[in-house]
Amino acid sequence: VRMINGQSVLGVILARGGSKRLPGKNLRPFRGKPLIAWTILAGKCSRYIDRLIISTDDPGITLLGAEHACEVLERPAELASDEAASEDALRHAAKACGVYDWLVLLQPTSPLRTAGDIDLCIERAQLGHGCISTWHGKRNGAVYVATSAWLAVHDFSHLGLLKYEMPEWQSVDIDTEEDFKRAEEIAAAHEKFIENDLHEGDKALFARMK
Repeated sequence: VRMINGQSVLGVILARGGSKRLPGKNLRPFRGKPLIAWTILAGKCSRYIDRLIISTDDPGITLLGAEHACEVLERPAELASDEAASEDALRHAAKACGVYDWLVLLQPTSPLRTAGDIDLCIERAQLGHGCISTWHGKRNGAVYVATSAWLAVHDFSHLGLLKYEMPEWQSVDIDTEEDFKRAEEIAAAHEKFIENDLHEGDKALFARMK
């Protein structure tokens, strides 16, 4: 059990199969591993996340989750459409997993976000009801943190959340082919920083992940 201040933390990776702009992006190779693998790695290396799951409607992502020893929850079709809200998918996962004090939403499309970013966002969230990662004060999609009680009646667009500011290069959010290529270029330029963010024990996990 990891926890923070005696409170439990559930991490949820939302990874549906459909993508109009970049089909199959979550399984597409990025820096030698499937794109979603980088978010699984970051979540597993967090000091505070007690349980990490993937919420998906895609069989390929389900299989990859099993290969990376990450629990997978089948997401209903109505929560996997373009119109479905991420908060509703997160609430579905939270209900299926039982009672956790804090919920952390991670998106596979932010592969340059590290375990350190997740933990700093969780730490900052302790000062209020939650925290979101930002660049220049605007959401960058990398990390969302909130108490289960707060998320039951609010969503992440609420102005009452604290912010954790990240640098521009880590704030890339992959939605198009151009985004993907830009992320690969940025990652290559910051490879040493990304490796140094891993603790020694985490590096073994990194090496084992396909």
